Amino acid sequence: MRTQSWILNLVAAVIATSATVIASAQEPQKQSPEKPAESAQDNQLESKKKEEEKPECILGGIDYYIGINVSVTDGNNRPILDLAREDFAIFENGVPQRIAILTHDNSSSGFSLAFDISDYEPLKLMARQAAWGFVRQIRPTDEVTIPQLEADCQAVWGFASDERRFKNALVEIPSNDNLVGLVADAIRSTTKVRQLMGRAVVVITDGLSLPGAAGDRDAAYAILRKGTPIYFIILDDGRYIAPPAVQSRLLRTRGLLIRLAAASGGLALVVKSEDEISAATERIIQRLKGQYMMAYKPKNDRNDGSFRNIRVTVTPKDNRKVKVFARSGYYAVDPEKIEEEKINDK
Repeated sequence: MRTQSWILNLVAAVIATSATVIASAQEPQKQSPEKPAESAQDNQLESKKKEEEKPECILGGIDYYIGINVSVTDGNNRPILDLAREDFAIFENGVPQRIAILTHDNSSSGFSLAFDISDYEPLKLMARQAAWGFVRQIRPTDEVTIPQLEADCQAVWGFASDERRFKNALVEIPSNDNLVGLVADAIRSTTKVRQLMGRAVVVITDGLSLPGAAGDRDAAYAILRKGTPIYFIILDDGRYIAPPAVQSRLLRTRGLLIRLAAASGGLALVVKSEDEISAATERIIQRLKGQYMMAYKPKNDRNDGSFRNIRVTVTPKDNRKVKVFARSGYYAVDPEKIEEEKINDK
């Protein structure tokens, strides 16, 4: 079917910018006055110093690395935290790649919390309950922001000790009609505090802000281009009354959000009760705490714009059964174009 066709294409719509590409903080080279001739020994020392200072991952010039957030759980959705680099394997278009970096920090997780809720009071109440489910679980070392409240990590940590104050603040968040812009703002907020490692976005939504039909396709593609794991908590109070056409659109949107989350390496959960909200927030928090960050330099270094499928496998030494969650791929584009898009997106 036509709908299934473009949705399958969306799963492939993750580009290298959105691949959480790891970049150096080096400034562009500038012309400088000529220096006096240096001895061969001076040149060797300078060369060695530069090599030691050279970041392991470079964007621009010749080398660039693709970074991926990977979550690994057991059969009961509990995170597995004791894996080593040799337990992982990564394939790009079926070709094994060398893992250059693998890190994991269970002591800290980072995400932005966003709200995509219409002006319907029962769903707003559920959204506040879901948000509190996240905030009450954060630790002092976690880096959580709420852009719609202009709340940085310290402000959110302050909310964690005062449920009433937090929920009163949430009342001031207006209804949203632009899911793409909401996600983009949340990603920017997360990037400010976690430049490279383990960032994610959690969206509490009723799924009513997507415009439908072709507009949904464009919105989905724009979200996937961001390349950050997206987690959706989709609210359904079971009492929302709408015409059949609207109900049909809600079902399509829900399916789309579930596929979007999976393609980004995240997760989407539909909740209908307080117990389900509690279980969903706990599951997502555990996934975020269990994230590994890996990076590799593609063996195919041509920036030809083609889509590259990514597959990550995990084989623990004790042969435990595991489930692996990671992005589905990226588009190989020129790193200079990546920087242009980042500038234009600000």
